[in-house]
Amino acid sequence: MAYSGIILILIFLIVTYLLSAYEKMMDWKKTVEDYCHMYQDVFNPMLVKLSIIIILGIEITLSTLIGIALYEIISVQSFFYAPYAFVLSGFLIIILLVGLRLIKDYSGSSGLGIYFIISMMGLFWSQYI
Repeated sequence: MAYSGIILILIFLIVTYLLSAYEKMMDWKKTVEDYCHMYQDVFNPMLVKLSIIIILGIEITLSTLIGIALYEIISVQSFFYAPYAFVLSGFLIIILLVGLRLIKDYSGSSGLGIYFIISMMGLFWSQYI
């Protein structure tokens, strides 16, 4: 029960990133079309596609890391991997934020703030238990 807050934050993040990665992979063609359209004034389509692949790779890596952190917390009450998961989550959100700011999607970029705050709360909490 003492670790339930961190566990819930990690579950929230794993659902967020797993679903995002799943949606990108299951509808790859539409994802590429949508992103190319969004970023047409900023990047060429090949760079957009490369960016999607990099983001997808980070989301899959992050989901795996969060899964390992959850297992570790539940099974041995250790917090070795959790801080790394929270830092990588914050890093991914900053990457997404830069992309949204480049296309001047201010409402979308402000929406990312809550995910960043949640990740940093988890980081703070996991380092001081």
